[in-house]
Amino acid sequence: MMKTYAFWINGAAVMGVAAMFAVGYGVADPGIDTMTTASIELRKADHFMVVDHARNRTCIVALHRDEGYDVHRVEPGNCADMPRVAAARTWQDTERNKVRITDHTGKVLMRLAADDRYGWNVVEPTNLKLTFEAF
Repeated sequence: MMKTYAFWINGAAVMGVAAMFAVGYGVADPGIDTMTTASIELRKADHFMVVDHARNRTCIVALHRDEGYDVHRVEPGNCADMPRVAAARTWQDTERNKVRITDHTGKVLMRLAADDRYGWNVVEPTNLKLTFEAF
């Protein structure tokens, strides 16, 4: 018995719908690495909203990137409520998805790690509940 053209088209449509459900429910991987995608976008970001989750405060930080270098100038804007952020002067990419922020003397103020969205979490010091959210 020969299968009709409509039989094959219907079969392909059913398989496509099944694949969409599998990807939507996380059973199948769509092939997009969100961490890598976020990391690529973060390397382009030049403004961050710093959120102090413990005290419900925010401020803006400008990052002046210099192409070809791993150390960049940080310009905090109105961050007096966050002394470590206000003292920040350099942003150094230390390894993949890791950053070190230092003051004008080179003292490390905080270390950041990329999260799975478009931002950075302060991982050191551990008591500092800050995120740097790109915009």
